[in-house]
Amino acid sequence: MITEPNKIYFLGNPYPNGHKVKNFVWNGRVDNNENIWFDFHLESENYYAEDESDDIEEPESNWNAKVLWKNYHNCKISSTYWKEKNKGIKIGSKTKKVNFNNCVQKELIANKLPFSKNFDYENLAFNIYLLGHDNCANHNIIFKKNKENFDIEWSGKIALTYSGKNLFDYSFIVNMQNIKFEGFYYPKFWTLKKAEKIFQRNIEDFENFKLIDYKADNGEKEYKLIRTEI
Repeated sequence: MITEPNKIYFLGNPYPNGHKVKNFVWNGRVDNNENIWFDFHLESENYYAEDESDDIEEPESNWNAKVLWKNYHNCKISSTYWKEKNKGIKIGSKTKKVNFNNCVQKELIANKLPFSKNFDYENLAFNIYLLGHDNCANHNIIFKKNKENFDIEWSGKIALTYSGKNLFDYSFIVNMQNIKFEGFYYPKFWTLKKAEKIFQRNIEDFENFKLIDYKADNGEKEYKLIRTEI
């Protein structure tokens, strides 16, 4: 399948030309237990932004119905938007140091299908709003280094749980270009000294990062760990 960059495609839906991505954010964080995560947030343009036509025939299913897609407007896939804990992809912990360069040289996999019978759906890495609040899983994320940033290929499977369908019968693919890693955040109640100590202890290539005040322009002091090595 030939795809355009910076668009998301839901395979077999009534918009074969895909949907532009209007917002894509990639960052990281360390939680209070010293687990380290990658977070992603994707938001598409309205499904009908480039195609305002209506259904020509009676659609075979919800997936094929333009009238239904129009009703839900656009898509969000995110580990941060709904502010739930333990979303995202865990890349390190107290007992497993993170090497950023190693992380982005291999495929990230989350919620690989099929699930066990006892799988807790609260443990899904991402929430999705597609045709209502649905579920997504079987995420495969590949990073390709360019001159300054990264191209990111992301694919996954979708279950239309909002309409009562529990099987992950549908697929999405997206190819984002020139995405910057926004840095690692840490709990706001930590001191800067504590954050530096924990990052240094848990990030193997810490020498390629530095803590910066990312709200300095507003006269505030909030820090995150950013990459200095390109």
